[in-house]
Amino acid sequence: MSSRPISIGPVEPRTLGRGTAYFVPLLWVATVVAGLAALQSYKSRPGTAGHTPAVFCGLPPLANSAGRPRLLMFVHPKCPCSRASLGELARIVDRERDKVAVDVVFVTPRGASPDWAQTSLRTQAAEIPDVRLLDDDGTLARRLGAETSGYVVLYAADGKLLFSGGITRSRGHEGESSGGRAILSLLDGDPDAASGVKTTVYGCPLFTPGECAESNCSADRTGKLP
Repeated sequence: MSSRPISIGPVEPRTLGRGTAYFVPLLWVATVVAGLAALQSYKSRPGTAGHTPAVFCGLPPLANSAGRPRLLMFVHPKCPCSRASLGELARIVDRERDKVAVDVVFVTPRGASPDWAQTSLRTQAAEIPDVRLLDDDGTLARRLGAETSGYVVLYAADGKLLFSGGITRSRGHEGESSGGRAILSLLDGDPDAASGVKTTVYGCPLFTPGECAESNCSADRTGKLP
């Protein structure tokens, strides 16, 4: 028995049109869903942190602590996410100003121009009362395990490490966080406030040369730098 070849006739234009009409909206929905999923994943993806010494020892003098705990926040001058970190720091200082000495350390690569770190983040930090601004070529940041912008360390007056990590709840978003609550409780005299608390830091890598590698790290895309 011989088989006969099957002949497929031309597709009617109307049939093609109906298929396209269904396919295009589905493709658009899939693209939007994928984009939102990627954004959510990025928003919740923390930066890295190094090893922070358990004792504050042999480091250069910082703010005049006068027997108070010392808090340092390390910032990449061009990291949009750090707007939120500085906003949370301002709230802590507003509440506990007399209980802690605070330095905001701007990490500037060696060989950068004098105005490289003169961004709106520096202006924002300068507006926080009683906070000293420091410039670091990365030496101090590395010694204290800071690798991501927004990283915070808090040492007791006797040099013992009380807290290290981030104080925002997600990338580029202000609001109450476990890190912020732990610091406030520690400064209010609860020595066990940070016990078992694991916090993450959200921001640009501190040692990225030139512009911040995560220039769109602010989830709500607010504010441009410098």
